[in-house]
Amino acid sequence: MKIAITALGQNLDAQVSNKPGTASHLLVMDMLSKELQWFEGPMKSGPGTGLQFITMAINEKCDAFLTGWLNPVGQRQLEARGITVVTGMTGKAAQVLEQFEREHVADSAALPKESLGTSLLPNARAVTNACRQALTQIGSMLPVIAGVVFLTGLLTAFIPQRILSDFFSGNTLQGVFKGALVGSLFTGNPANSYVIGKSLLDQGIGIGVVIALICAWVTVGIVQLPAESAALGKRFAVARNFLCFILSMGIALVMVGIM
Repeated sequence: MKIAITALGQNLDAQVSNKPGTASHLLVMDMLSKELQWFEGPMKSGPGTGLQFITMAINEKCDAFLTGWLNPVGQRQLEARGITVVTGMTGKAAQVLEQFEREHVADSAALPKESLGTSLLPNARAVTNACRQALTQIGSMLPVIAGVVFLTGLLTAFIPQRILSDFFSGNTLQGVFKGALVGSLFTGNPANSYVIGKSLLDQGIGIGVVIALICAWVTVGIVQLPAESAALGKRFAVARNFLCFILSMGIALVMVGIM
């Protein structure tokens, strides 16, 4: 049985990351041979980092994936391949591994196969940890949003309205296309797009451009395309991003007609 742990270091003394996207390494422990392997993630954490660790766990044919928190999309990807996902893990990797072995491995050996899933239901401690991590993430978002507001102010001051107007000039379809294109290239927290969108509206940019930019920002990820292709397949990733790009333009055009 192989156990994957998202961690902030390359040994069992490392702390478990609060989510895959903030981890620096993926630890893989073979419970039978007690052999520990570690895989280093990207040099800089950010969008797509968590997906790369999920892909590593799948490629290593792990049986369980331990982390602090995991979004539903990543959880479905792992569970679809028969990998058990356990969240709410905190502390050192060695402690988490011992906790998992004590609470899940030993229990699952004594349970009939059809009842294994019930042993993985979240307990009170897991719920408490999840709430604490959610508050931590909300707190970590505030400096990011403040930074975006600051940068938006700089852009407003140093980029003349004429330059923005010239770039997004043309008929409605051309403007919407350019807005969706810019949104596809940006990455980061979707909340940032609202601040930038408001700034563009204040500078006279059309509502269709802003809607296309926000929709594409949230649904299209050119930067994350390699990681998405590795996890879900190139054909799926390309088709999904292309359709989301077209839908972003369609939504913008419909909203322009309504408003």
